[in-house]
Amino acid sequence: MHSAGASFNPVESAQLTQLAAEVMRHCAQSSYHDLEERARFLQTGSTWLRELAIDNMSNWSRISLLTTETILKTMAHRQDDPTTFGNCIHILCLLSSTEETGGRIRDPGGVDKIMNFLPKQFSDIRGEAIPLHTRTLHNSTLCFTLRTLRHLTDPDYDDPHDSRTNTGTNLKRVFDTLQAWMADETSQGLTLQVLYNLIRESDKTRDQAQQDSSTHPDAGTDIDPNRNEMREDLEGD
Repeated sequence: MHSAGASFNPVESAQLTQLAAEVMRHCAQSSYHDLEERARFLQTGSTWLRELAIDNMSNWSRISLLTTETILKTMAHRQDDPTTFGNCIHILCLLSSTEETGGRIRDPGGVDKIMNFLPKQFSDIRGEAIPLHTRTLHNSTLCFTLRTLRHLTDPDYDDPHDSRTNTGTNLKRVFDTLQAWMADETSQGLTLQVLYNLIRESDKTRDQAQQDSSTHPDAGTDIDPNRNEMREDLEGD
């Protein structure tokens, strides 16, 4: 894409991001008929965006604004393409590390979508005779996926609009991933961190619900009108 060590100027970065976003958005549509061309363009576009994200953090805001939903759609369509899928999760891993760009991943339900990819992307390949290069790509992709989830599930991230209703389901998916990749110490450690975040989030949600219940203005009020009338009669006596 560019010579080693060379960086794009802001205008070039903006133009390339816009171009890659438009190409990927068009190709990610289910109505795109030429499947080989679609796969090729998605792989090229995701490679461009990955390089732009690695090249300079100042590109992250524009990339996340223009491509977050497209990247999630591309991952859903290209789970059988380890290069494109790996490019996409690498981009999301970088974007998830800041509140602004990470929030844009959470907004379209990104956490649940990425969790959904775990069993589909990784569970079936363990023990299979696959090429070393492909296995290396899968291992790298798994690490990026888990790092992304570690950022996105951080319970210290305070977002009043963020509700993790599928915490139980997500815990099961992550735990299954831990079992499937137990021999990989890096993946094992990252998986445990994600599990810890989900458990903390579950505890925080439960504690908040109990607190809201105890502080509700009607918490100590008896709403049965018959019992209230009985109290008034007794007080009148």
